[in-house]
Amino acid sequence: MADDIVLRFEHVKKQFGPVKALDNISFDVRKGEVHCLVGENGAGKSTLMKILSGAYDITEGKIYIDGKKAEIHNPSDASTLGITVVYQEMNTVDKISVVDNIMLGMEKSRWGFHLAKEDARFVRPYLERVGLEVNPHTLMGNLSIAQKQMVMLAKALIQNAKVIVLDEPTAMLNEKEVCILFEIIESLKGDDITIIYISHRMEEIYEIGDRISVLKDGTYVGTFDKKEITMDQLIVKMVGRELKDVYPDKRHSQGQKLFEVRNLSNSHVSDISFTLYQGEVLGIAGLVGAGRSEVLRAVFGADSKWSGEIFLDGKKVVIRSPKDAIRHGIGFVPEERKTQGIVGCLSVKDNLTMIYSQIKAKMGFLQKKDEDTITKYYIEKLNIKTAGTLQMVRNLSGGNAQKVVVAKWLSISPAVLLLDEPTQGIDVGAKAEIYQLIDQLVREGIGVIVVSSDLMEIINLSDRILVMKDGKISGELTGETITEDQVMMYAMGVEANEAS
Repeated sequence: MADDIVLRFEHVKKQFGPVKALDNISFDVRKGEVHCLVGENGAGKSTLMKILSGAYDITEGKIYIDGKKAEIHNPSDASTLGITVVYQEMNTVDKISVVDNIMLGMEKSRWGFHLAKEDARFVRPYLERVGLEVNPHTLMGNLSIAQKQMVMLAKALIQNAKVIVLDEPTAMLNEKEVCILFEIIESLKGDDITIIYISHRMEEIYEIGDRISVLKDGTYVGTFDKKEITMDQLIVKMVGRELKDVYPDKRHSQGQKLFEVRNLSNSHVSDISFTLYQGEVLGIAGLVGAGRSEVLRAVFGADSKWSGEIFLDGKKVVIRSPKDAIRHGIGFVPEERKTQGIVGCLSVKDNLTMIYSQIKAKMGFLQKKDEDTITKYYIEKLNIKTAGTLQMVRNLSGGNAQKVVVAKWLSISPAVLLLDEPTQGIDVGAKAEIYQLIDQLVREGIGVIVVSSDLMEIINLSDRILVMKDGKISGELTGETITEDQVMMYAMGVEANEAS
């Protein structure tokens, strides 16, 4: 093997009973590179990384570290070999300190006594190395998601990691935090530390990556230098088909005034006024913390303490709770899908009909036959890939779980649908399906409001865009004025005519 190859998978297979999760995976990873691992949800990325981390045993095949065959049967084996995985949902203990999280299982002691001060002195330079200025005795629970990631990177360096796997590391970060993370990754590369980077965000792959390996349906498609493959070509490799029309045609026929908000204010936003028309996608853009999600939560009644007025079909309505919003035909797909959108331990059917069954219940009794019909209808309509109506939602891919959340609201035939980060954490193929679904809904006369941090997404989906800054609407864009420059100028508080 070449001297610069730090990790090699050779004919790796993984089976769960009769199901082949991975089949004959072979590729190598070089020392000091950012090696991106991409593929649709269910392609096998997580399974392969769990084998590397020792969470799963390999069924067949070999893994080599620095040219030597590695035996990895548990996380301790992986750590000893210099492999660390920083998961999107980090395995930290919030009720103990930063230093205790880092040194867990490695505490310094003398004659049986824990040397806490030595631990703190020991971790400080590693925290500085990842750019984290925090007291080591700070409770882990008091840190932001980005800071927790830095703590786990510091722990990886203490463990002399050769290979660090970052699984969707930017999913919960704002733009400034992403920039800081990328600077740290470049610094680690300079020390010959290898990063395996897993992300659905194509722009990030091309910004930070060196080479890209593609998995599809548990098989290896190929490894490509990012300079030798375009983004469109990479997407074709991932999904197995061309996605020429990822974004639908925005030319919608605007109908009558459907939904109006006047002077909405609360502790997060101030004097928000806008109108939504039938058959329109209204985008709300802005930087993280601008108040976008807070507007949706307020008009849905999730945040009850606000002032202002809401009109639906020209009539004033009172919405002080989600129950009020549902009664008036307003649906809400929240940003936090796993904690607010689905109940993971319940089935596809139970999740999909959760609201429908309550509305349609007769004399307190649920209509099971109707639930079966509705569930099967939306599984087919939205192309939800599931083993059946009784499959647990937590076992679905991110894209299919998101479709269940959307179907839950469609089942009650809403007049207005609020979508907060509708494609966060789902693969490019599932994104295209969500976009086409949104297009179909507005053509059926539903009014849709979309909040998204993905600039290209909000630009390509929206008929109009409201841009927010510091809890206020800083500008409105329509038609040819909807450009990246104009959105960012308003988001940063620069007047549109200054951008010209």
